[in-house]
Amino acid sequence: MRSVVLGTGDGPALDRLRVLDVMEGEEASGDAIASYEGYFVYGSPEQATDVHRLALLRQPVTQALIQGLHGRGTIPFDRALHFLARHRLARLDEATSLRSYLTILNKAGIVVWSAKHQTVRVVMELPEPSPDFEPVVRVIDKDRPFSNVMHLRQMLRSCEDYIHWAEPHLPRKALESLVVEADRAKITSIKLVSSPREVDETTKKDWNRFRTEMQALAITAEWRIAAPGTLGLHDRYIVGRRQVWNVPPVNSLHKGDYAEAFASPNRPPFDQWWNAATDL
Repeated sequence: MRSVVLGTGDGPALDRLRVLDVMEGEEASGDAIASYEGYFVYGSPEQATDVHRLALLRQPVTQALIQGLHGRGTIPFDRALHFLARHRLARLDEATSLRSYLTILNKAGIVVWSAKHQTVRVVMELPEPSPDFEPVVRVIDKDRPFSNVMHLRQMLRSCEDYIHWAEPHLPRKALESLVVEADRAKITSIKLVSSPREVDETTKKDWNRFRTEMQALAITAEWRIAAPGTLGLHDRYIVGRRQVWNVPPVNSLHKGDYAEAFASPNRPPFDQWWNAATDL
């Protein structure tokens, strides 16, 4: 970090700091500079340690380990590796790299890693979402039914200005999480787009009640239906002004099927899907 802040860092040094998300283009980020100054300028190793720990907590692998393994006690290394592989965050042939990463997490006080016994125990929870920290992965696990619903609600809660939700088979139970998280202080519009598969008369009645409630909150709620075979949508998205989440199906999330939601830098063509659909 020192070499990068001072402008003498080489390619490998830059790559290591990019992994920790403390680079802005080719320059050190504010977090990196604060860490450097804390350690080398102001003689405060604690500040440098805090910045390093927060950088590690921003990593998808760290977040998945905490969400999936915190509270489970001591876990054999092979189980931790298979857990990450199941959620597409590691490969089974990356055991050596994961051991090295656990060593780093151990030094940061996030896990307790025993190289001798080949076990790991997560000892830190994720920080609450804030302007300085927002999870980039949400792990869905059959053993954590409440956490699964909490993840969905927190993704909806993170949206600013509006919530756009595109899912081929959007069930009416999605409205239950929406009505909890619809905050007129943060959003003014909700737009849903789906195929007609999950839409029956009960769904339409619930939707009308939901829309009426949103109107009372000064939130415009609209649901459009795409003709069968025209949506062209394989993934599912929850989108806000600055947020894009690639999410699992709502039914899979409620059932606890092994899945994960990822924050995405790429915005889907929601307006294209929306304009091609018709009002429910």
